[in-house]
Amino acid sequence: MKKDMTYGGLTAAPGKKVQGYVPLGPSGETIPATLINGVGEGKTVLISSGIHGSEYPGILTAMELARELTPEQISGQLILLHPVNTAAFYQRLSYINPVVGENLNRLYPGSPDGSMAEQVAWYMGGEYHKRVDFVLDLHGGDIHENLLPYVYVPGIGEPGVLNAAMEAALLLNANYLVRSSATSGFYNSCALSGTPALLIERGSCGRWSREEVETYKADVCNLLVHFGLLEGTVRLPAKKAHILTNVVYLDASVSGCWLPDAALDDHVRKGQRLGVITDFFGNTLEEIYADFDSIIVYLAVSLGIKKGDPLITYGI
Repeated sequence: MKKDMTYGGLTAAPGKKVQGYVPLGPSGETIPATLINGVGEGKTVLISSGIHGSEYPGILTAMELARELTPEQISGQLILLHPVNTAAFYQRLSYINPVVGENLNRLYPGSPDGSMAEQVAWYMGGEYHKRVDFVLDLHGGDIHENLLPYVYVPGIGEPGVLNAAMEAALLLNANYLVRSSATSGFYNSCALSGTPALLIERGSCGRWSREEVETYKADVCNLLVHFGLLEGTVRLPAKKAHILTNVVYLDASVSGCWLPDAALDDHVRKGQRLGVITDFFGNTLEEIYADFDSIIVYLAVSLGIKKGDPLITYGI
């Protein structure tokens, strides 16, 4: 007999949908969540959104799926968090949680005794991702970020976990797939603890469009078909994504004014200048050059850059 599902203090009986605000551990933070306990048996999938509060296409995708999907459509269990970083969402801030000034996505697996954001990260692991079969973490281009649709796939973990993540990633409509060697970040934390996960990027510059959200929803629903939560036929993407195996993530080494020479999706040559950071008088503080022939997949588009901010990503 199918059982109740309980996460974050919400309980959904078989064949029921429950929505409400759930606490994120001892931090005192609460976020909107939806539990859908389908009429049939199946896997449990977690969809998280808004870990960065100004990445709107993913947030709106999770919100609309939470409203539209019904228990009658679902075989298994679906959890949607929409959004996680509500404080940043309301203040229209990029990256950080404004309460503590930290980037939540760089704090996983977190700590029960750390800052508020570290407590949130720790609680999300114990209460959510360690108890589910797959995690889809929905992101997008923040206020100062320009990017094409791409997917981060964990590159460190048990082979079965990594293979399950890559198999799902290949079903998405994305320009690029990036196999990550990082150990921080929510999706990497999931994989390291044994749960396959993906980080999906769609949208740019803190904006959203109806087309982007509908494409995002179609991709997520296609994966829910793949996992067996929804009925239907799995669709292959119209164009196979390019898998990047050698990727450079450059952060600014100084604060100043960022003047890129390259554009998103440019094919650049080894040694080509990608941009320069100057001071307010136009004096050069740092020049950025490509280490190898590559493709620009991410580009900061704000004039102002702080030391340590993501600047440009390229790979091949």
